[in-house]
Amino acid sequence: MGIFKAATGALGGTLADQWLEMFYCDSMPQDVLAQRGVKRVSASTANTKGDENVISDGSLITVNEGQCALVVELGKVLAVYTEAGENTFHSKKSGSLFSGGGLGGVGRQISERISFGGDVAIHQFVMYLDMKEHHGNPFSVAVPLSVSDPRTGLDYCATVNMNGVFSYRITDPAVFYKNICGNRTGTVYKSEVQPQLEAELKSAAAVALNRLCGGGVRPTELSGSTDAITQAIQETMTEQWARLRGFTVTAVAIGAVALRPEDLAVLQSAQRAEMLTDPSMAAATLITAQADATTAAAQNQSGAGIYGIAAVQSTTAQSVKPTNIFLQKDTTGPSLWRCPCGSMNTGNFCENCGTRRPN
Repeated sequence: MGIFKAATGALGGTLADQWLEMFYCDSMPQDVLAQRGVKRVSASTANTKGDENVISDGSLITVNEGQCALVVELGKVLAVYTEAGENTFHSKKSGSLFSGGGLGGVGRQISERISFGGDVAIHQFVMYLDMKEHHGNPFSVAVPLSVSDPRTGLDYCATVNMNGVFSYRITDPAVFYKNICGNRTGTVYKSEVQPQLEAELKSAAAVALNRLCGGGVRPTELSGSTDAITQAIQETMTEQWARLRGFTVTAVAIGAVALRPEDLAVLQSAQRAEMLTDPSMAAATLITAQADATTAAAQNQSGAGIYGIAAVQSTTAQSVKPTNIFLQKDTTGPSLWRCPCGSMNTGNFCENCGTRRPN
């Protein structure tokens, strides 16, 4: 009974798998990298009993623009179709009467199936890959750098913050299937590889930033070096991803790259202190501070009767002595009055605009 059942199953299965099939794949969603192709079956077809894991020799594999189709046979990529349109599949393991296989080929298939208990000893399926650019992938990275400022001689560890987006696409379907899909027959989503891609891109960005700063680019100048940063990232990641995953980095766009605010404040403070060691710069800073203090006192509505202004000192320029400024009220002469233009005067006419002193 077992042999008879195996022979019956082998005969029926072999005949059912003689029909030619047509495989296709609709447009894949944005979050999908690969998915299994489907066999077209309509209400009028007679091909309803064939094994879903057998693709008859001579079957059609249709490929849309922006897609690629792989035929996997017994765990190995047998054929790759990258050209859009109809592609004819050929395999010696699944011959068909309708592709010139002949009765001899049918007999061999029946005999082989009987030896396997009536079942087919082959496993084939079509996998479609999305070859379009996968864009809009954000990343952000904080990179510790050793900062050397030649102006001040300052050497300290600072952090550079950088963010942006990157895009990539599949360029080597066989490598992608081997290393990412791993003989999977279901859907492969972007979310499965995105964390790894983002982590590796962050590492490449850190290397690029350190290389630029080591080459003499100051951290405050990094915002003007985005082209060099993106080029370094693309060169590093394209080689690595092409070898490991069959990907190519198509674009990297950097939104912002700058020192962390607290590190920038340290650098600016050091530069300001270094600037004031120049006597001429220190004197100019002191004069500006005195002028600002005088203007602020004159424009203060509630301070018209306050004539003492605190001493303004230069604490960094040793060649400039501390200077005290006093606007003292003359109790023996005319009192001060404030003109509508803002100037403080003691005479009967404003020294700035000539307005007469009010009674």
